[in-house]
Amino acid sequence: MKIARNIILSLLALSLFWVLAGCKSDVSPQTTTGEPTFELKVDILGRTHIVSLGGEGRLTVSAALASLDGTVILSIDKGTKLLDKDGKPLPYIWIKTEPELLPLAAGAYIIGAAYSLEPQDAAFNAPLKLTLSYDPQEIPEGVREDDVYIVPYDESTGWGSYNYKRVETDKHRVTTQIERFTRYAVLAPTKTSSPQPTKQPTSAPSLASIPLGQALSGGKPTLAEFGSSTCIPCKQMKPILEKLTVEYKDKLNVVIVEVYEQMELTRQYGIMAIPTQIVFDSSGKEIKRHMGLWPREEIIAQLKKMGIE
Repeated sequence: MKIARNIILSLLALSLFWVLAGCKSDVSPQTTTGEPTFELKVDILGRTHIVSLGGEGRLTVSAALASLDGTVILSIDKGTKLLDKDGKPLPYIWIKTEPELLPLAAGAYIIGAAYSLEPQDAAFNAPLKLTLSYDPQEIPEGVREDDVYIVPYDESTGWGSYNYKRVETDKHRVTTQIERFTRYAVLAPTKTSSPQPTKQPTSAPSLASIPLGQALSGGKPTLAEFGSSTCIPCKQMKPILEKLTVEYKDKLNVVIVEVYEQMELTRQYGIMAIPTQIVFDSSGKEIKRHMGLWPREEIIAQLKKMGIE
């Protein structure tokens, strides 16, 4: 009887243990909630990478993302902010071979394939680096290998220029900085002399040449846009700002700040995406801030609120 009693007690204890263990397994461990993260999918010629963006769309670690064969590499520094057209963290990037034949560039040959980077309305607050491999056999006779370069191509403006390049002749690849997503290709000059790096023309030279500090101290309200001459929404803002300059000639200062040329001023005003427009009153106090393409009628409505007719 004593043995049977001990066996029964042992079975009851074992059953109680499993019941308690089962209850414990249903309780999820507590987790601390921090900054939300988002997945950015980067597809490079069919190879998909997944990287993390912080709550403001900032890359959490530096990344060098390559195609399977290594012919295309996209490098992004940690902390770079990547946003979609609505100012939200960018969900995807695609790089694919451009299927259409691009027109010949003046004084240059296209070396190899052209590539399309999408989405073209994406915005980022610091240049990315694009590395493209090339076949040295395609370089015209008499042209040095270190003369090759990468430039963008847009339907509306044609071939652009570059302000940075690094050629690795031992690996047959060239790297440039990009400030927008569009089509890119490796070019080689028709002459032996390498084209000199040139800066992109500013969106509106007469507006970009006016110092912001001077405008803010001029005693009139100021509309300042922080942007880049190479970003698509900034280009779309150009005619709007120029027209406002004429219409409000004696009532409003209109200024363009080139973010990559005035980084200190850009950081001072906490610009996180381009284009960003800030409206100041006549005393230089910030009244309104807007990110992205700002329709003319909405700007005029804001000016009317401030008593500017």
